Amino acid sequence: MSRLNGKQLYGLSRLIATLKMATPKEVRNATLKQKLAFNYAAKQMKMTELNGKIYTNTFTPYFPSKAYNRYLKGVKDASAGKHNPIITNFAITARCPCKCWHCSFSDRNKKDEMSLDDLKINIGKVQDMGVSVIGITGGEPLLRKDLENIVASIDERSMPLLFTTGYKLTRERVRDLKKAGLEIPVISLDHYRAEIHDKGRGVEGMFDTALNAIELFKSEGFYTAVSFVPDKKLVNDEDELNKVIKLFRELGVNDMRLTSPIRSGCLTDTPEEILSDKNRRTLAELQEKCVRTKGYPGVFGYDYFESKKYYGCGAGFHYMFIDSQGNLCPCDFTMISLGNVKERPLEEIWRETGEKFRYPGCSCYANTIADTVLSKEYKTRPLNVSDSIDVIQQHCPYQVGELPVFFQKMGMNPPSCVPK
Repeated sequence: MSRLNGKQLYGLSRLIATLKMATPKEVRNATLKQKLAFNYAAKQMKMTELNGKIYTNTFTPYFPSKAYNRYLKGVKDASAGKHNPIITNFAITARCPCKCWHCSFSDRNKKDEMSLDDLKINIGKVQDMGVSVIGITGGEPLLRKDLENIVASIDERSMPLLFTTGYKLTRERVRDLKKAGLEIPVISLDHYRAEIHDKGRGVEGMFDTALNAIELFKSEGFYTAVSFVPDKKLVNDEDELNKVIKLFRELGVNDMRLTSPIRSGCLTDTPEEILSDKNRRTLAELQEKCVRTKGYPGVFGYDYFESKKYYGCGAGFHYMFIDSQGNLCPCDFTMISLGNVKERPLEEIWRETGEKFRYPGCSCYANTIADTVLSKEYKTRPLNVSDSIDVIQQHCPYQVGELPVFFQKMGMNPPSCVPK
């Protein structure tokens, strides 16, 4: 069994860490209700101390850091109705060696890339707007020779993440990425059996590629995560599912993004892939087991945290995605856009997005709109502005009179009407 990097915190050590993480003024100046809300969320997260930093998951900056303080402020501002982004993902390329069964990028019409200068400008803009976590994704980001320059353009106000298959990764490149400021690598790994993972990725050898990437990042001292997308067949077989988690534990993985199949890209017209309520309960139980058990990776389960019981869906509310063409979308999976940052100012597009996505939703918006996107046979992906507005008018991104529990606890007032 490979030893995980850092020390997982339980008991007294976790309590001490929790008290330390409450020292920034953003927490000290919070209301009692807000402090209790933060504590409510923290109970569902594993804490790991590594190199003097405390990590909780791949959506929250490590403590202590300027990015962590900005994250706390961002959450408080969002709860007060201020439409500032907290997390932004940039797809820096559409190129990829794989043809994944669940790829959300597969049906986009154009595959061009933003230049390094355009990326630097827009990364600076989202940081100025308050973003505390920036994810670099694709396609396969490692295919860009200027990846290190892109990562280096993210200053200390935000925590950089890299989403990768590990394609052709070398130790030299890992060290270059670390020098550039990369904080958390997230490697795609969907099964404990090489042949099943490789089949899902459409390329032989990707299982070994992923394991090599995990070992390289770990050996260079990174807090290392995996991105895990289980299909319904796997979730229905708890013995097989547990073998996957066992592999992650044996690899010494710190964290896991557990992403359920979402109706986007390759899966837009496959509603049968969406997990059942029973499946979601299975994953919720898995998350709770991993959080409370030493040695297991921490887990951020999308179905778990993006349900009404916790944060809900933040697409377009506190989260934005900018694809390789420059289209600003509510999230990586939601195939709509109100503008392109190469044609209009990012701030202007985000403001208009906020007029529609004024509150967090109580369910995945990409799944909500999938049938409409299909039935209308829109010609472009993501949809153009006019078609996107048409979809939003048909499907309000939030529910009148309802809020996810976390934002209720933060004192946010529920929506009283739908956007115009």
